[in-house]
This record gives sequence, structure tokens and C-alpha cells, in this order.
Amino acid sequence: MKLYPGVTVESIEVLAKLEGLNPEALLLEPRSVYDTALVDVTDDPQDQWIREGKTWVAVYDMPACVEAIIGWLGCPEDEALEWFYTNTSGAWIGAGTPTFRYPEANND
Repeated sequence: MKLYPGVTVESIEVLAKLEGLNPEALLLEPRSVYDTALVDVTDDPQDQWIREGKTWVAVYDMPACVEAIIGWLGCPEDEALEWFYTNTSGAWIGAGTPTFRYPEANND
């Protein structure tokens, strides 16, 4: 398992868990950008993709992904959000496609 600068202990633990559950699970690329946003694994992703059966996939934190994109591309937040929705969360690459944890709406 290759590790990148800035990867958290939590991300390392998630990578190890995912390797044991589904070594074929897909991870966001470039890993040096996105591994810091990796927060969990699930076999019941709550996203727009239809998967057959139970497949363990990576779970990324959406706000952390956007922050990583800002740092990677050097762009403002609105462009990073567009990149995220178009090229990251909007990209289906098979049953092992990662899913995302979104912030809960604050209805106060």
C-alpha cells in the first residue's frame, strides 16, 4: 500500500480495511490528492449508482475532497465544486466506484 504525504492515520486504517474487504475497490486518483479525504468503507453506498449485490467501496468526505481539489488545481471553491460534481462524484467507473459523505443540511 503506497502512502502519500498528509495522509491521516484514519485514512491509513480505512485503506487497510478496504484492502481486506475488497482489494478491487476503486480509489480516487490522483491518490496523492484524495487519500486525505478517505474516511470510511461501506457495502451499502447511499448514492445515485445502482450496484448489484453488496460490494465494499471507499467513502470519501465531500468537503475534504473539495478542499483537496482547491489545493491541487489552485482554483476557487466554485470551480472546485464544479470539478467535484462533474469529474469526481459524477463519474461511474464500475461497481467499485467510491461513494461520498455529504454534510448534513442544517435546518435551524
